Amino acid sequence: MQILTVEQIKQLEAQFAEQGNDHIKLMEEAGDTIARFVHERFGIQGKAIAVVCGHGNNGGDGFAAAKKFYDNGAKVCVLLADGAPTTDDAIDMFGRAERAGVHMVICSDPEAAESVDRFILEADVVIDALFGAGFHGEMPEHLVHLTELMCITEAEVISADIPSGVNANTGEAAECSVKADYTLTFTAMKPGHIIYPGAGRCGTILITPIGIAPDAVRDMPPQVSIVERSMVKLCFQERESNTYKGSYGSLLAVCGSEGMAGAAVFAGKAAVQSGVGLVRMVLPKSIYPIASSHLIDPVYTPLPDSQTGTLRADAADRIMELLSGCTACLVGCGLGCNNDTKAVVKRIIEESTVPVIIDADGLNAIADDTEILKSKHAPIIITPHAGEMGRLTGKSGAEVQTTRLNTARDFAQEYGVFVVLKGAGTIIASPDGTAQVNMTGNPGMAKGGSGDVLAGIIASLAAQGQSAGDACMCGVNIHGTAGDKAAERFSRTAMTPMDIIFDLPTVFQEIEH
Repeated sequence: MQILTVEQIKQLEAQFAEQGNDHIKLMEEAGDTIARFVHERFGIQGKAIAVVCGHGNNGGDGFAAAKKFYDNGAKVCVLLADGAPTTDDAIDMFGRAERAGVHMVICSDPEAAESVDRFILEADVVIDALFGAGFHGEMPEHLVHLTELMCITEAEVISADIPSGVNANTGEAAECSVKADYTLTFTAMKPGHIIYPGAGRCGTILITPIGIAPDAVRDMPPQVSIVERSMVKLCFQERESNTYKGSYGSLLAVCGSEGMAGAAVFAGKAAVQSGVGLVRMVLPKSIYPIASSHLIDPVYTPLPDSQTGTLRADAADRIMELLSGCTACLVGCGLGCNNDTKAVVKRIIEESTVPVIIDADGLNAIADDTEILKSKHAPIIITPHAGEMGRLTGKSGAEVQTTRLNTARDFAQEYGVFVVLKGAGTIIASPDGTAQVNMTGNPGMAKGGSGDVLAGIIASLAAQGQSAGDACMCGVNIHGTAGDKAAERFSRTAMTPMDIIFDLPTVFQEIEH
């Protein structure tokens, strides 16, 4: 599925005009598309339809739709939210609707306040044509009341292109952004349709062509893409008969501390279940009996504990010896965060010549020294949740959640690492500035341990030789798919991280066949 930025859509529209087409035809078709959808889904004849129009081209789409509604027997009212239209095409469409007899109300007129509320709250259908893809920043104060009305009305709310208040390029959403029941996006989906919080405002999304040639859309290189199962399958090859465990890599997992043996077990079990030839588990001696009693697959190297129950700083020497014979390293799951573990994590980053996957306390260990990531000699994948990403960037977790794409992409580019920003619509940001969004997974995975499972899967795939980008893409998608299967079997409420692991074989069977 093609995901295009606002700038790319504008480029396609410019090419459309350069080919001798009248640009206003796109607006006409957008209006026709909105009207057809309403007709097919709800009917038009006799329906009360309020069309909330801004002063730009999105408002022009609304004017075009309003005329169609009027011509087909609707009781339609256009609410001019921000005064008269200001772009040439929108002015043209406004004139056509006005001449046809469409009722127009200027929202800034004090005498119209009561009728504006009534039109929205008593409508059968409300069309949101206020901003569309042109929105960024905060909702202007004088428009907040209108967007709030569109959020509380019992009418079906249909947004033209994207809900007003959502940044189409980033998914950032103003506090008072419209919450649509349906979004009719023109030509192609935009990043804001799939990246939260904006994705949560869109309702059901329908992609509607309005005249741009499909080939032109397909030829536009996406900066953001959705992880598709077909892409994941291409990263796996059938295992040859004449192979052995060494053919599938060796993962060094530096995980666990006193009280956090479960994190090591989750990560190690997920790695084994995801196909790596051998897992070598390094952990404090104190938790070895616990971990090994729950997970017998790895080769264990128990090392002396510090006074706080974590690995000691001098464990780094042995870890680097072991790492010389491995094809990837996972560090951080349940590791604990103190001066000893910080020394271990930083030594791995500085000296590893194989891919390093850093999760949880591994990330906390470098939060005060992110520059160390620039000293790497091999690909690095970090797998933070919003709070951990906040500690790495100096933002609050809430700020990370509202700026997910830009936060992940900026960090990936600045430090040259792969960022897997976990959460609804997990984002995979690459050093080259591209990003992918994963659509599998569910809220039942929001439990302690699920992130350890993900880290183990990604690390396993990297150890088997997948590129860092492919390991992230496949790992996130496989993790989410297994989580969806676990939710089907046990419910989102009752499912556990181990249930995700137990469903990995089914997911890999589907990939292999």
